[in-house]
Amino acid sequence: MIRDGVLDLGGELRRVAVFDPEPEPPAIGGLALRILRELRARPMYPRELARDLGVGEQAVYYHIRRLERLGLIRGVGTVRVRGASARVYGASYDGYAQLFSSAPSRAAQPRQVPHRLLAFFDEFVRGGVLRASFVVGSPEPHGPFRAAARDGHYAVQLALVLGSLASPPASFAVKLDVDVRAERSYDDNMIVVGGPGTNLIASELNPHLPVRFDERNYWRGLSDGEGREFDQPTDALIAKIPSPFSPGKFAVLVAGVRHVGTKAAVLALSTDHERLLSGYSGERTFAVVVRGYDLDGDGKVDSVEPLRYYSRT
Repeated sequence: MIRDGVLDLGGELRRVAVFDPEPEPPAIGGLALRILRELRARPMYPRELARDLGVGEQAVYYHIRRLERLGLIRGVGTVRVRGASARVYGASYDGYAQLFSSAPSRAAQPRQVPHRLLAFFDEFVRGGVLRASFVVGSPEPHGPFRAAARDGHYAVQLALVLGSLASPPASFAVKLDVDVRAERSYDDNMIVVGGPGTNLIASELNPHLPVRFDERNYWRGLSDGEGREFDQPTDALIAKIPSPFSPGKFAVLVAGVRHVGTKAAVLALSTDHERLLSGYSGERTFAVVVRGYDLDGDGKVDSVEPLRYYSRT
């Protein structure tokens, strides 16, 4: 049996697969380990792996099938190679651990480990360092609606949570939407905060989302392909999709119908992520629509509920 685990390396959290001692521990070594290292560095298809490792394709296919059955790797997409379709694989974890005994050596102090948050932002953290840029809307009037963003500061709350998972990158990690456009800096993983009416990068992501903001008027709400509409001011979308700007990269969008909706989404993702992301299991495209509520009547959102999940492998 395999379980999700977290390894704390001097404050750096790494996701690991933990194998129970029974019925029989899987023996992983040699070529299988080399394949895991390659796939952790970047997703690849089997023929590409065989070429880079200097081994036969049949040997690679054998280990790919075995590692996939164990849950250590997963299919992350397909590519066209010489007119045929080839499946691309990526590593599911940073490493693995093997238990020799089912009995704990000592009682441990309980610790809240954000397993699902780690999985959701898996592609955004490498070597314990955040490999992504936060993109917030400019506070100055801009874009076709001449709108000024009022929700960029909510990114600070989300950054505090991600700071518990990874160290900051060497370069400045926050960009305005207008600067991303002006500098054509679309090559990074992105964490985009704010709706498409006030964040130009969110508007560029909108056509690629499983649930979209109404392009005639972004503030009218969200709708899916089955006719469902979400039009309350506190409704919001949290989505993860392959980046339409840069192959191999990902974008996470946290955006509300109104700025109070963005706050609701950030609140949910930062304080209730394990429940919110309970439906996430490594899909390349994932989205959840949430709604914020003011339960104590003080005029501020203090509770958030997921309304509907969407996913594609």
